[in-house]
This record gives sequence, C-alpha cells and structure tokens, in this order.
Amino acid sequence: MGYHIIANFPANRDNKGSLKVYSDNGTLVFGPKDALGRGSNDPKNGNDHTNWKLQNADIPTGVAKTVVYAKGSSESSYGPHKRVWLNQAVSGNFLIAEQNGRSEIMIHGGDPATSSSLPWYPLRPTYGCIRLSNADQKALIDVLVQHGSSGKITVNEV
Repeated sequence: MGYHIIANFPANRDNKGSLKVYSDNGTLVFGPKDALGRGSNDPKNGNDHTNWKLQNADIPTGVAKTVVYAKGSSESSYGPHKRVWLNQAVSGNFLIAEQNGRSEIMIHGGDPATSSSLPWYPLRPTYGCIRLSNADQKALIDVLVQHGSSGKITVNEV
C-alpha cells in the first residue's frame, strides 16, 4: 500500500471528525483536517441518516482499500478535484455495508453548507461519503499521489 488514511468520527455524525494520512513508514503526511461522515436523510431510509448499513447513510467504520479516482460530474456535489474511492471493504462495518449493497463510497469536496448555525458547518452532509473542504481535498489528493495513489483507510468511531 502507499498510504494509510485514518478518519475518526464521533458517534453522532452531525458533528465533524478528523482525517489524517500516514506514509508506509508511519510518518504523518497530511492532517489532521476537519471531515464529515454524515449521510443524508434519504426518504428510502425512513429519513434516518444513522443506519450506516443503508445507501446514502452515515459512513461505516472499519477498513477499506482506496484508490485515487476521477473527478465527479457535479462540481457542487464533489468539488473540482479528484476523489478517493473506498473501493473494497476489508473488515468491520465496511464489509456489512458492502454486503448490503453500499458502493461508491468516496472522500470528496463540494460546496460548503450555507448555514453557519449547523454543527457540521462549513462542511455539509453527503450521500454516504466523507466530505472535506475543496482546499483540503486538493491537498489530500496531492499527498496520496505522492505516496502511490492506492492505500487503505481505517474509519473509527471515537
């Protein structure tokens, strides 16, 4: 692997967590940066973002392989930079979520939230991904490319 992303989120995903990247030799090469792992209140999920087993819900915990991936088609949704695809579950709740049909979980940027009164401001919820600011997303991609463009992520609940 080329890098190890560590994302730590509170149990209440309305609140921001943090994201860091370590090189293979264990050196911190990025972060910590604010990150949001909150999903959407999708009507298909009974308007409940907390059930990580379902599509568009909060980010699950566990380990997954990752790869730097193409930009998204919507700059407002994904930001102007490449994304990181959490493309293969390895362990933990990622495996359960994948077995339930969750796929295309990414780390990406996108437009900020509009209300500064929200606990996740300036980030905004996604449809089941991890959101960074656009500037942090650009810096993340630059670091990952320097370290081989593929690695793994561990998502923890703290």
